[in-house]
Amino acid sequence: MAHTSFSRYALWAVIGLLIASCTRDYPSTAPYTPPSNPNDPSVDPAKYPLPAEKRLYISNDKVKLGIDLNMGGAMTYLSEANSSVNMINNYDLGRQLQTSLYAGPYPYSVNGKDPVYNWRNLGWNPVQTGDYYNHPGRIVSYQQTQNQLYVKSVPLIWPLFDEPADCIMEHWMTLKDNTVHVRSRTTVIRRDTTQYEARTQETPCINVNAPWYRLVSYVGMQPFTNAAVSENTNVEATPRYGTENWVAILNAQGRGLGLYKPSEFRFQTNGYPAAKRIGGEFDIESNYMNSSPFLLIDYNGQYEYEYTLILGSLDDIRQFAYSQPRPATVPNYRFTNDRLGWYYYNARDTGWPIQNELAVRWQRFDTTKANFRVSSPLVFWRATDLPKIYIQAAFTTRATQARLVWRRPDDIDFYDIPERYIDFPIIGDGQFRTYEVTLGGQTGWEGVINQICLLNPQNNLEQGSMMRLRSITATRP
Repeated sequence: MAHTSFSRYALWAVIGLLIASCTRDYPSTAPYTPPSNPNDPSVDPAKYPLPAEKRLYISNDKVKLGIDLNMGGAMTYLSEANSSVNMINNYDLGRQLQTSLYAGPYPYSVNGKDPVYNWRNLGWNPVQTGDYYNHPGRIVSYQQTQNQLYVKSVPLIWPLFDEPADCIMEHWMTLKDNTVHVRSRTTVIRRDTTQYEARTQETPCINVNAPWYRLVSYVGMQPFTNAAVSENTNVEATPRYGTENWVAILNAQGRGLGLYKPSEFRFQTNGYPAAKRIGGEFDIESNYMNSSPFLLIDYNGQYEYEYTLILGSLDDIRQFAYSQPRPATVPNYRFTNDRLGWYYYNARDTGWPIQNELAVRWQRFDTTKANFRVSSPLVFWRATDLPKIYIQAAFTTRATQARLVWRRPDDIDFYDIPERYIDFPIIGDGQFRTYEVTLGGQTGWEGVINQICLLNPQNNLEQGSMMRLRSITATRP
């Protein structure tokens, strides 16, 4: 993430012009007819045709990639160069290979429009390709070179009828050998300045056709040792703790598509109705994978992420991941201009931009809920490598202790039990100090640690208390 210097008013002007002037090319043989009541839960988007194709392609001797300018510039075609069979599913505008983001409120209504009933709990959900009713996202600009595509677009709010989202998405897609490297940037310009809780995102979401059904990843505790992978064909949404930072979907012949995301451990796989393993890009049967980190989306923030798609065999996919820099094995969080994947439960900070600290209100946001948490992203640390943690922070509070809680991979969530936390003394006078927390020898600090959080075990209903967090590191700052 990086703070944007764009004018929010200028960006709103861009969106306004797009809304006023954008036209869409629907197939002349099946003109688009809007439903008389878009909020009718029986409305089926399949009744309303997809926009006509308007694809741009780039290719090399290993990969062919296509985006569609009538689908928000999302990736709608991907194949190995020696094949003419498209991997990407395009049944509706919620498929493709794209960015989909989430924030509150729930439900989200705007401009007199309410969300379609089936998706009323998605909240604010800009989808790059378009909406539930097959209206496409608006293209602002695009560029094409021999091995790169760039597209700038205004996504639509998925559950609403033809409603441009109050953000702008940009994507850069670059071919190299058998890979597609993607950089994504979203600039948010919401008028609603409320800070909503973090949600898991789809960064990206990838929908492939039914012949690619083998859901493969490495979820073991010996990453980067060529240990046995995990494979299933489970059609239920399955979270995956991908300890080698990749996940893949393969066909019966063992070839397919891998997703590698640096230092990411939270992935998900899923299948749509999968009774059969045949079908093309416009059939409902498909399978799915994503990277799904928690992200707090500010009303005025800018968010970037990068990933690489690898086409080929499982060995191709895995060896690409092995060739990349390894994820950090101990904490080194310095909050200069970014939350670095940290997020909150039942707590809020002072918002974007981040300026050398996370300024978190050290109290429950909703007093009817249990204690709050300030949580790290998923990680892979060995307890033996981390005998101490150094927390550089300033507390303004009557509390005299803070609590560090950790999770291990088999833990479904944080457990506030003595084997999963340590309390340490703090001074609540608002002055910055470095707190040295000794973990070596602590009961339960063993094996692999995959997440930590901070909370206030005392006086967490106190009004006006703060924690200003500068860093969390394995060595003294």
